Amino acid sequence: MPSCPNCGTAVATPAKTFTVIVEPKEGERGLTQRKVGMYTCDKCGTKFPTVMSRQHYLVVAEEQLSKIQTDVKNLKKTNHDLEKRIEAMDKEYAELQRPSKEARRTQRPESSKQKSTPWRSTSPT
Repeated sequence: MPSCPNCGTAVATPAKTFTVIVEPKEGERGLTQRKVGMYTCDKCGTKFPTVMSRQHYLVVAEEQLSKIQTDVKNLKKTNHDLEKRIEAMDKEYAELQRPSKEARRTQRPESSKQKSTPWRSTSPT
């Protein structure tokens, strides 16, 4: 909420609003549209403007715009394809993890396995 530059009182609603198109400064590209509100202070009667919103527009040639639109369309398709591949890889990963978990469950605990020692041979010599 803007406040009066003279006395600092907050002013809730503008008396009038209008739109202004600002041309670019040197070295800048595009146009800026600003919505300006004219406020009147209830306490001291001072009238002051405040920018309520800004929107920047870049003017491009029709050929360039159509190229950008084509690029965006292709990138969206590529993104969609990549998302499907990620889903497929996630499913494959989950399937690959499942047998290893089952194998771990069916293995005997380490303590119940027969341990061989280097001096005791299990095969007859």
